[in-house]
Parts: sequence; structure tokens; C-alpha cells
Amino acid sequence: MQSFTNYVNGLVGIFMEDIQQQIAVMDYRVSDLPYTDYCVDPSTPGKEVWTRMQEDAEISGVIVVREDQLVGMISRRRFLERMSRPYSLEIYLKRPIEAILEVENVPVLEVPADARIDEVVTAALNRPLELVYEPVVVISPDQLPRLIDLHVLLLAQSQMLAASNAIIQQKTAELQSSLDRLTEEQNKVREYTRLLEIKQMESKQRNDLLQAQQAELTRKTREIEEFNKRFVRIGQLLSLEGKKAFQATFTGVNSICNTTEQIISAGQALEKELEAVDNATKIIEDVSKQVRHLAVQAAVIANQSGGQFAGFGYITSEIGKLVSQTFEASSQVNRIASRFRSKIQENNAAARSTAETARSLIQKVQRAEAALAELEQVVGAAIDPTSSAEAVQAVIRSDNSPEAATRLQLVADEATALQPESVDDV
Repeated sequence: MQSFTNYVNGLVGIFMEDIQQQIAVMDYRVSDLPYTDYCVDPSTPGKEVWTRMQEDAEISGVIVVREDQLVGMISRRRFLERMSRPYSLEIYLKRPIEAILEVENVPVLEVPADARIDEVVTAALNRPLELVYEPVVVISPDQLPRLIDLHVLLLAQSQMLAASNAIIQQKTAELQSSLDRLTEEQNKVREYTRLLEIKQMESKQRNDLLQAQQAELTRKTREIEEFNKRFVRIGQLLSLEGKKAFQATFTGVNSICNTTEQIISAGQALEKELEAVDNATKIIEDVSKQVRHLAVQAAVIANQSGGQFAGFGYITSEIGKLVSQTFEASSQVNRIASRFRSKIQENNAAARSTAETARSLIQKVQRAEAALAELEQVVGAAIDPTSSAEAVQAVIRSDNSPEAATRLQLVADEATALQPESVDDV
């Protein structure tokens, strides 16, 4: 606000200087005004002056000079008043003008030709009241004195004042217009200032928010660093435990493979034994058939011989029953051997499938162990438990190969593949 007031004061000062410069252009002097230069010698008859006054109404007065030196001045008003008195015409018309000058004896206001009009008007108006309306004598070098009426001076000053007032009014209007524009601009500046304050407040709020976010980011970074430390520790533990788990899995799978091979060997041995049982059963069936045939022949012979071999028929009958029972037992053994052979084949097929799964598990464990070892070598070489989040990111960005980008996913995939197959197969 203080700067605005100073600016307004400076603007007013500029306009005042402009007004003074324009008024200074109108710095007229008394030598520029209309004048009368009716000069006479002190010995000039009063009748001659009277006649000139009567003939020329524009004459302001008569200037009395002797050898270019001012003796005095009689204004038109005083001369006519003097001559209008009783007996004045008879007295003064025949006498020299010097006689009237001695009677009037009026002080003369002399001013130089280059005097300012306002200064001359001020000096004229400061004379005694009876002399206020007397003409002013203008003295110029190398020229006769001249007379200027007071009303000419006042009219000139009035015109100068009117022109000055016009200039002042014009400049005042211009100043007011400038002040109005300045006020309008000031209102705009205030509005801009208000908007700027709003923007500054919004900027401060955004800065506060950014600071809060930065503090939150710092806190999150610290948490990430802490998580990174924990991740490294967990990774190291996971690497150690993973190696142990992979080793135990590998040992278990090898044991499963060995056991499966033993089961398959045992199944093959049982199949050979069952083949021996089948052969023995066939021999028993053949023997049973021969015994039955012999028993039939013995029974036929016994019937043909009559009563001599009556007891032999009973024996033959019992041999037939024994042969039937033997044949039935042989059939049961064949059926049991057939079912046992089917179960052995199923067991061998399951054992082979388990062996194939175990071999697949061994291959996956080996690939997972190799991937974990490679990941441990890459991460463990560049990251320690005190590494920051930026260090972890730098390590991740340092290797752009597809193998390095998929190591961790490969370990996870292998571990996921190992769990369900190992559980189901075991």
C-alpha cells in the first residue's frame, strides 16, 4: 500500500511538472500587451492634449517626457476629471501640460518591459486605492515609455489564468483517468495477489503433502530395508534348509528307487515260483487223470470178476473220490496262483510307475538344487543383511539375462512340482 501511495505521489508530481512547463510556455511579458505611447514635452499646450484626447478614445493617458526622460504621467481619467471642473478649460487649455502635471502630482508605477504580467498586476493592485486604476508606465531601453491600462493587465492575467485553468483541468482529467486506470490495475493486482495467495496456500498444502509423503516414503524405505534384511536372512535360512530338504528328498527318492527295484525283483522271483507251482499243478492233474483212469479200469475188472474183488471196488471208489478232491484242490491252487500272478503284475506295474516318478523327482530336485545354488551365488555375492533396498534393486537390474530373471521362479516351480508328486507317489 505504501508503494502504491508513493507511485501516486510520483504520478501527481509528474503531472504538476507538465502543468508548470505548459504554463511556463505562456509566460507573457508586459511588452506583449497592447499599449499607448502618446508622449509630449512638458511645454506642450493643454489644448493640444485635450484635442487629442477628444479625437482618440483609445489613449490611456499622456506621458510627459523631457529629452527622453520620464517626467510624469497623467491618466485619461484624471485629465478628463480635471478638465471637467469649472473654469478648468479656460485655465489649462492655454497653459502647458506641465501645469496640470504639477497640480495632479500622481506617483507613477514604472515597470521594465520584460516584467511578468502577474508581477505587474500584483504591484498595481498593491498601490493605494486612489491609484489602483492608474495606468502602468512600461520602460524599454532605446524606446519611449508606454502606457498599459489596468484593465488590459487584468484581462491578460484573466486569459492566462483561464488558459492555466484549462491546462490544469485537462491535466486533472488526465490525472484522474490515469488514477482510475491505476485504481483498476490496483484492483487487478489485488485480485492477482489474492489468487497468488490462494496459489501459495495450495502450493504450501502440496508441499506439506509432499513432505508427508516423503516422510511416509522414508518410513516405507526403512521398512523395506528391514524387510530386505529379513528377506536375506530368510533366504540364507531357506538356502540352508532347502539344501537339507533337497538332500533328504534325494536320499528318500533313491531309497524309494532301491526299494522299488527290490519289489520288482521279488515280483519276478514270485512269478518264477508261480510258474513252478503251475508246473506241479499240471503234473498233479496228469497224475490224477491217470489214477482216475486206473481206478476206472480197476472197477471194470472188479465188476467182471464177480465177488472175488468185492472189497477192491470200495477201494476203487475211495480212490475216485480222492482223485476228485485232488483235482478240485489243484483247480483251487490254479485259481489262487492266477489271482496271485495278477496281483504281482499290478504290483510290478505300480513299482515301475513309482520308479519312473522317483527318477523324475530326482531330475527335478537336481534342477531345483542347481537353480538355488546359482541364485544363492548371484544374490549372496552382492547382498548382505545390511544392504539397502537400492542395493537389492541394483543387483536385480545388474543381470538382464533371461536365466537370471527366472531363477527364483524356477526354484518356486520346482518346489511346487516336488511337493504334490512326492506325497502322492510315496
